[in-house]
Amino acid sequence: PNTQSVFVQHSLHIERPIELVTAALLNGPRKWFPRITEDGSAAVGPSVAGVGLRKKVTVTIGEPVTGGSWIEVPVTWHASSIRKMFPVMTGTVELAPVDARVTRLTVCGMYEPPFGRLGKHLDDALMHRVAEATVRELACSIAKRLETARAPRQRVY
Repeated sequence: PNTQSVFVQHSLHIERPIELVTAALLNGPRKWFPRITEDGSAAVGPSVAGVGLRKKVTVTIGEPVTGGSWIEVPVTWHASSIRKMFPVMTGTVELAPVDARVTRLTVCGMYEPPFGRLGKHLDDALMHRVAEATVRELACSIAKRLETARAPRQRVY
């Protein structure tokens, strides 16, 4: 039997104009995706009592898509090891203006719990909370990186 996909999302505000945050996002994933390496591996996961519960994953970052004043970047990741035990997460990192000085960052994704019905019960009991915490931690980490990004210097002639 096919299990249903599960949706997770976390949004927050960045106190920077959309143009600045978009420029930082377009600077490449190494500038904004936390703990990502040259080969596309990263460690994702929440912190519990100050201890990072991170899983090594392989991340694929797609081409940015823009529409008017918003931008989204497709992101997919899967566990680097024991892949059958961990779901593939497919989602986006989205930026949209709130006003002239504030940008909303949303990280969202879908995954299908492994192990069929048993996996769905495990997801309902525990794993969904871990997925939500992982997406929240990822959104907060990305926001920090985008907030501190410098605007490209204007040349003065």
